[in-house]
Amino acid sequence: MSAPLSTALATLRKSCATVLVAGFALLATSVSAFAHPHVWIDASAEFLFEKDQITGIRIHWVFDDLFSMTLMDEFDQNHDTRFFGDENTNLRDNAFAALAEVSWLTHLRRNEELVPFSGASDFKADVTDDRRVSYDFKLDLESPLDPKKDTISLSVYDAEYYIDVAFTQVDPILFSGVKNLSCHFEMSEDEKNRIYFDLVAPIRADLVCAGKVADGGNAGSLAPGDFVRVD
Repeated sequence: MSAPLSTALATLRKSCATVLVAGFALLATSVSAFAHPHVWIDASAEFLFEKDQITGIRIHWVFDDLFSMTLMDEFDQNHDTRFFGDENTNLRDNAFAALAEVSWLTHLRRNEELVPFSGASDFKADVTDDRRVSYDFKLDLESPLDPKKDTISLSVYDAEYYIDVAFTQVDPILFSGVKNLSCHFEMSEDEKNRIYFDLVAPIRADLVCAGKVADGGNAGSLAPGDFVRVD
């Protein structure tokens, strides 16, 4: 196990046997065939465009109640249900940073081939009104992607299924900086990349982008019909 993951495990693991959440570091260990999710995340993504090419993705996560309690107990030192200053830095360095080794649970594909991220930035942890911890961060690409030229898809999952990540029901995928394109997404089960002993098909969002047709209105914006969900 690598040093960053060991640090995250030591930081997040609870000595009490009744606490199921052991931290993100367990992603690097083998999970038995009888394992099941212990952490749940609601996720959404915003594709960032420059010159009508994808340059990065902004990610928003909201954790389940139990894991949120674990994070607040470890990192909210003044118990104000917020992560300010050093608290945010400590959480980033000791819990979030280790996720680089599993691509931040974010799987971007171009023509069915995984696209690596050059790094994560703009990390900010917060607590929602119902006391659930949220992460916001940006994943940068090594080189821009052309959604008109290539088939682009996005999935969010833990291949070991220790963490269950699901797209939010409202605005799971958004687009920012689009100028001359009209983009929408289509959701489906990813049968080509099943996980957890082939028992689970992750949900994937396939991007569909085309040149805008001039209609004299909504210049530079997306029409409601641009967001399509296929169950």
